[in-house]
Amino acid sequence: MKRLAKVALPVAALLLAGSAFAGGKGCEKAEGTKNVAHAKCTAAAEECRKMMAESRSRGWIGLKIDQSEDGVLTVLSVHAGSPAQAAGFEAGDVLVAMNGIALDEGNHGKLEAAKSGLRIGDTVTYTIRRAGAERSIAARLAPMPDEVYTAMVDEHMKEHAAVASR
Repeated sequence: MKRLAKVALPVAALLLAGSAFAGGKGCEKAEGTKNVAHAKCTAAAEECRKMMAESRSRGWIGLKIDQSEDGVLTVLSVHAGSPAQAAGFEAGDVLVAMNGIALDEGNHGKLEAAKSGLRIGDTVTYTIRRAGAERSIAARLAPMPDEVYTAMVDEHMKEHAAVASR
């Protein structure tokens, strides 16, 4: 497994709008899939519940992200009414860096450290690439809406059940 999948997906837990929680310890991208929302989780169900609860307390901006085979993170959609929408994120934006830390394999430790300190109300600045040009977009992390959290947990636990039954 590429280390970037483990880097990007925990960051994605802050960002996703209704997609499966993925990327904690024991989570891997499903073979042949590009979408980070389709991860195969091998962690214990209780560990997943704990990681999901922790991700909720770190805040949410409302992006659904796809990761290409070469590690590029692209915004698939922006949740209506989210901090990401208010900040100006658009589908098709490519995430390049978070708070000045490049979103690549070599920065796993730095990204984990930066992410672990984030809380609701903090501002996160992303460097994005749009139409060939890079720019910065800042968004304030908000509480994850209950319906988004519930959908994330439900989708992930369905995937967990599918993996367990194989």
